Amino acid sequence: MLRITTQNNEGTASMKLEGKLVGAWVDEAEHAWHKIVEGLSREPVLVDLCGVTFIDAEGKKLLRWMCQEGAVFASCGPDITAAVEQAKREAMDKVASRIPQI
Repeated sequence: MLRITTQNNEGTASMKLEGKLVGAWVDEAEHAWHKIVEGLSREPVLVDLCGVTFIDAEGKKLLRWMCQEGAVFASCGPDITAAVEQAKREAMDKVASRIPQI
């Protein structure tokens, strides 16, 4: 089970996830992401993961993609923080691989 709470105020947007980011819930989180960024003009979206207890491989892919899209994460606990840091590293590696070598 995953609870998704979104806020979209003037100039700021946030998404709070609570529970397990696994299976079909990853698709629900992605859908919520698309809805919250609709119409935003490149302001970063805060994604609060402090209530997340587990992230599977598909959830980690989603975090990596959200990072590439400009998400800013808040996380608590060593496992979730490690998953976020790994997603950030992989997102940066993917961006770096697209830059032509001079």
